[in-house]
Order: sequence, then C-alpha cells, then structure tokens
Amino acid sequence: MAIASLVVGIVAAVGIFCYGILAIILGPIAIYLGLRSRRQIKASGGALGGYGLAQAGWIIGLCAAILGALYLIFVVGMFAIFAIVGVHITPSP
Repeated sequence: MAIASLVVGIVAAVGIFCYGILAIILGPIAIYLGLRSRRQIKASGGALGGYGLAQAGWIIGLCAAILGALYLIFVVGMFAIFAIVGVHITPSP
C-alpha cells in the first residue's frame, strides 16, 4: 500500500496541469493510502517495510492537492475576471 500511495501521489502531482482537477481527486487518495500504510507499518513492529515510501506518498499527495486547488482557483478566477471585464480580441487590420 505504501507503493500505491507513492504512485498515486506522483500521478496527482502531474495532474496539477489538468486544471488541477486530477490533483484534487487523487491527492486525498494518496494522503489516505500513505497515512493508513504508515499506521500499519508502525503497528507491525518492524515486520513490514516501506515507511519512507508511505511518508513520501502522503507528502506528495498533500502538496499536489493543495497546489491543484490553488491552480483551479486561479483558473476559475481568471475566467471570472475576463468575463467581468469583457476582454475582446480584435484582429489586427
């Protein structure tokens, strides 16, 4: 599960560039998988490995979710500003 957290976190980080939507969806999943696998690794008393992978997965997922949300807010804000101001593109003569 630690590897899954890392993979989902990386995909979420790349998903920031899809208007932030993919990062907002996959970021919390990576956070959940990372925290859950960290708990299982701690509870196993050292029998399970991958603590670093789980930690990296939830950290990347957290960063991706935050940056994806900020990017989505930025894009929606820019569309709103352009709609209010009424940007007109006129062809040059």
